[in-house]
Amino acid sequence: MRSRANRPQVSMNSGRYTGGGGDMYPSGQSGSGGGGGGDGFSYTTYERSPGVGAKVGCSLTKLFFGPFLIFFGCMLLFYNEGWAVKTHRSLNEALDNYVPIRDPSKIDSSLDDKLVYLTEKVEVDVAAIDPDFGLQRNNALSVSRNVEIYQWVEIHKKERRKLSNGETEVRHIYNYQKKWVKNPVDSGNFQRIDGHENYGQLPFRTETFTADGVKLGVYFLSNALTRQISSRSSVPASEAKKIPAGAEIAGNDIYFLTDAGTKGQITEGGGSIAGDPNDAIDKTIVEVDGEDKIMYRVKATGKLFSVKEKALRAAAQSTTVSSQPENQVRRNTGENKVGDVRVSFTEVRCTMASVLARVKGEILSMWPSKQGPGYDIGILVSGNRSAEDMIFGAQTTNNIMCWVKRAGGYILNLIGFSMITQIISTAGDITLNWIPFLGPMSMSIINLGVTIANLILATVVSLPVAAVAWIYYRPLLGASMLIGSMGLFYTASQAGGRVNKGEGAWIYYR
Repeated sequence: MRSRANRPQVSMNSGRYTGGGGDMYPSGQSGSGGGGGGDGFSYTTYERSPGVGAKVGCSLTKLFFGPFLIFFGCMLLFYNEGWAVKTHRSLNEALDNYVPIRDPSKIDSSLDDKLVYLTEKVEVDVAAIDPDFGLQRNNALSVSRNVEIYQWVEIHKKERRKLSNGETEVRHIYNYQKKWVKNPVDSGNFQRIDGHENYGQLPFRTETFTADGVKLGVYFLSNALTRQISSRSSVPASEAKKIPAGAEIAGNDIYFLTDAGTKGQITEGGGSIAGDPNDAIDKTIVEVDGEDKIMYRVKATGKLFSVKEKALRAAAQSTTVSSQPENQVRRNTGENKVGDVRVSFTEVRCTMASVLARVKGEILSMWPSKQGPGYDIGILVSGNRSAEDMIFGAQTTNNIMCWVKRAGGYILNLIGFSMITQIISTAGDITLNWIPFLGPMSMSIINLGVTIANLILATVVSLPVAAVAWIYYRPLLGASMLIGSMGLFYTASQAGGRVNKGEGAWIYYR
């Protein structure tokens, strides 16, 4: 955790100071103070424009790494076509080879190693159980316990604005909000700690408990098929049979409420002791059967204990009980405090499902297609769906993913060429940008031209790569794509020739 003394602070009246190129230096600060249900502040810094050496060095670095990015983009384009074609073929194999199982209540040994299709209600042999809360779901594939804690969260964003003197104004905006989060947040790393202190701990972990023996009829599902059922629904907290001490049920959640005013901590049993637990008890000497014995008295109730640990546990329970009226109000109004913990439950319910998979004895698993490893068929969807619909849906998903990867490869190529041509924009910036009015206008035209060139280059490279891949996997369609891309390349080269001759182009000389 960073100490506040080591954190850089921005003074309200701090002025500019000169420093090395590219340094950030503060100008001022404004905003509201800390605390409250959502607040923030902001301050402004300035970044000097990098020098000529830094600009050239950055451009040369991009010039070096740009070709590597283009290489990876081309590899993605090439192999993506192979993945798409092989997936398409494997699904067509499934469409031609599947055998329906008419009676899922009986094992048919004649179907071993074949691709089968069946529809049946999913069932489990052993229920999913959360042992800590005694939550058992007999009609679920899994039950998940979700544990969250109420904490301050810092949100930092930057707003940049280019100034006429070449500097960049950077406005740092910090906002603080209370949110339910998965893990405790270290407020020691906040830019402004005062009024945003976090405390509290998680008494339980977020965890998922799965059922055993998931099956359709008499056929057990492999884990790869079971994971394809993922639709979740909430489970009422009232279904939990074991409620830890200090916990309260409210709707679908179980709450562990802590006293934010005294920064109480939730104990392992669920109770809460404000501050130092030893302050809740005191030590006294009591005469028992004519002998003086040391006893421990709980201040809240006056009860005596001969063992200190028992007295501490009793003090935690008494603190929890005494805070119930306040907790009742907080639970009903939803006014949570920092350190409160809530536990909710979700489940993946057993439902009607349709499956296409390989059968081996009583096990349903992935069916190996002729396309090789990585193209096995195993499809499970909720509801009563025909095999044709399932395969059609998988083909649609394959087409969408193919286009997503094509776009990814094209974008990588575009970024790669942009990195290579960055040196052109840098040269123009160094030689022209200092000229009033004409410099910025010239740079705008140069940057526009470079952007158009990058788009053309990325297209000219991406199309032939995809065409070569299609020629490899689908020769007829691939040849057509290759001819089209070559035509585009020829058109672009002719346009470039006219520019070099000064036909219809603006040329700037220095």
